[in-house]
Amino acid sequence: MGKFHERYENLNDEQRLAVDTIDGPVLVVAGPGSGKTELLSLRIANILKQTDVSPSSILCLTFTDAAAVNMRKRLASIIGDEAYKVAIHTFHSFGTEIINQNPQYFYKGAIYTAADDLMRYEILEEIFENLKHDSFFKSYHPDQGYTYLRDAINRIGELKKAGLNPDEFKKIVLSNKEFLDQANVLIVEVFANRVNKGMIPNIRNLIESLQEIPVLDSQTFKNYRSLKEIVILSLDEACVLAEEE
Repeated sequence: MGKFHERYENLNDEQRLAVDTIDGPVLVVAGPGSGKTELLSLRIANILKQTDVSPSSILCLTFTDAAAVNMRKRLASIIGDEAYKVAIHTFHSFGTEIINQNPQYFYKGAIYTAADDLMRYEILEEIFENLKHDSFFKSYHPDQGYTYLRDAINRIGELKKAGLNPDEFKKIVLSNKEFLDQANVLIVEVFANRVNKGMIPNIRNLIESLQEIPVLDSQTFKNYRSLKEIVILSLDEACVLAEEE
């Protein structure tokens, strides 16, 4: 556990508190690249160090295959081969493992595996093929296939990371569309002429009008900021910068 102490010393006080908390739930709220994976790896190592818990009794779940691989590598660099006894999965692969280990309880004993990249591509390609001929997503390149298929796969991955299901995403899209339909009329009126500093009072009035447009509460979903918030914040920042010049 020499590497454990070395890396533990690099943590801040809040991170050490999370690692040192062996019993009970711990909630860590932090942005991308802030060291969450390192913290989780060290907490697992500390649980094994401080207790008689078996590595095979620990379950670590993450959203992506890449994150699961990264977690395994980090943990192995701390505790060695014992890391390969810890159950580190994506939510999907963990669910698949449960089903395959207990097939008698699922789908009349059928064996299932998580869809790989090729299968996901084929499923989406079939969906694209069945879209209406005038759909924006029907754009097709003779050599590369459907132009927006790869973008669709990436956006689905981002939605999974954000923890949004299809129904929630649809609500967000519709709410943002309703905002745009009303906001565009107001924005065009203000920016119909050449942009200059004299427009700042009009933009301030525009911001007040935009704030009155009802939209889906951004607190409804985690990690979500409405288009309304983004537009208003951008306009406000532009006014501040213009006033400082």
